[in-house]
Amino acid sequence: MKRRALKPWHGIVFFILIMAAFFFICVPMQAYWGMYGLAATELLILVMALIFTKVMGYPLKVLFPVKKPEFLPILGTFIIWGSTYLLDMVIMLIQYRLFPIQMEQLNSGLNEVMFSVPVFVTILVVSIMPAICEEAVHRGVIIHTLYSVRKEWLVVLIMGIYFGLFHSDPLRFLPTGILGAAISYIMLETENMVYPSFFHCINNLFPILLQVFLYGSLQNSIMQEAQQVGEQMIRNNTEIQIPLVSIGIYIIFAAASPFGLYLGNYLLHHKKGMKRTFIP
Repeated sequence: MKRRALKPWHGIVFFILIMAAFFFICVPMQAYWGMYGLAATELLILVMALIFTKVMGYPLKVLFPVKKPEFLPILGTFIIWGSTYLLDMVIMLIQYRLFPIQMEQLNSGLNEVMFSVPVFVTILVVSIMPAICEEAVHRGVIIHTLYSVRKEWLVVLIMGIYFGLFHSDPLRFLPTGILGAAISYIMLETENMVYPSFFHCINNLFPILLQVFLYGSLQNSIMQEAQQVGEQMIRNNTEIQIPLVSIGIYIIFAAASPFGLYLGNYLLHHKKGMKRTFIP
């Protein structure tokens, strides 16, 4: 099959098809099957990415380049994730301050779904599958439709917007958009999907492990009580007021993010036999 040149409008059409499938097929599946509906969603979008690749006449290795990772770029990816995560924490705390009821509803809904199944199933569906399936959509298909855009910062911005819209919630748009931009930058710089997938995996895995470490499973009495309190506050329309000092503390922590991003970027570009000055 003749290979067709990918254009930005191909990415727009493909994204519209993905979102249409999400709202008309995946949302009912998730409402009916819960976590297993989410797993079916991930598989569906992966199949759509593979079909697109076939229709456009591209070998899988072109749109989904996978190469052997190196330790220092992996470490750099991890540091970039941590730095980005700190920025997202500040944004989410500010959103909690401004929209407490909506944020509590969002988090309660996510936790209810995540811990409705055994933890290993949650890790598989929430962490591992998106790192493969969602990355195939975004850092596989969509980002390659933007390669004709010459300005890298613009591609990163557009990819962040795509990723924010993909999560289909106004309160998740900015945090996920920032994450999507960071992952896309890593993909552009490495041309190796292992690194974006690693970023995506640890980003989704960290909250799960944190919940398990702090509370154990949903059957744990503390976790049950916390969930009941949250549900009661939502029913009573009671607002949770995040103290300004908490936001201030995280802003102080996030002040380290630019340095972390620089260090991560430096390690990301490490290649054997090449010496780069750390201070530009």
